[in-house]
Amino acid sequence: RRGGVAMSLLVEGVALTPSGRPVLAPEELELRMIEGVDVEFGDKRAGNMRGGLRGREADKYVAGVALVTSHRLMWLDQARAPGTEGLSCSVHLSRVIEAAPVPTKMFGSRTRRLRLALRRGIVGPSDAGGALVLAFRGENPDAFTAAVADALAKKTWLAEPPPPSTRTGAPSSSSLATRVPPGQPPPPSSPPPPPRARYPPIARTR
Repeated sequence: RRGGVAMSLLVEGVALTPSGRPVLAPEELELRMIEGVDVEFGDKRAGNMRGGLRGREADKYVAGVALVTSHRLMWLDQARAPGTEGLSCSVHLSRVIEAAPVPTKMFGSRTRRLRLALRRGIVGPSDAGGALVLAFRGENPDAFTAAVADALAKKTWLAEPPPPSTRTGAPSSSSLATRVPPGQPPPPSSPPPPPRARYPPIARTR
């Protein structure tokens, strides 16, 4: 606790389409997904296992789908009610301090795990940060963990282009297309200015 407020590792929600796919940012790319994944919060050895969405820290985040993109690590709740997000949650990769596999002997089982250390205070003042562990209970997670490591190394979110208003020079056709809403034609180009007269105009007499 801090100042009478219960601290826990808080994560952000995920917006889903009607078909259940996560809504991605314009520059965000889906990299890899894996089924049969549990999310464990905190450090079991320290007895601090509290975490999750705000107000849903006591729920169990089990048997979901883990998805890594160029910007985020997501967990999709497969038991959610139709038309809802359920416990689906995400962590922006910029929040990850360290990611490393957990030795299986620490848990006394063959379940493979990936431990991520997260910065505190990202979701709010009661966000304690700490350890978020993905427990892979299905297929081999090697390809998935490699994709996480690659996304963390590339830091794609730092290389996003600035908005068009901050660019210098004449806009290219590709940059213009990003500013035009889909389904609408581009605005007409401005007419060229009239040519300057080489000599002053002759005054007319009435």
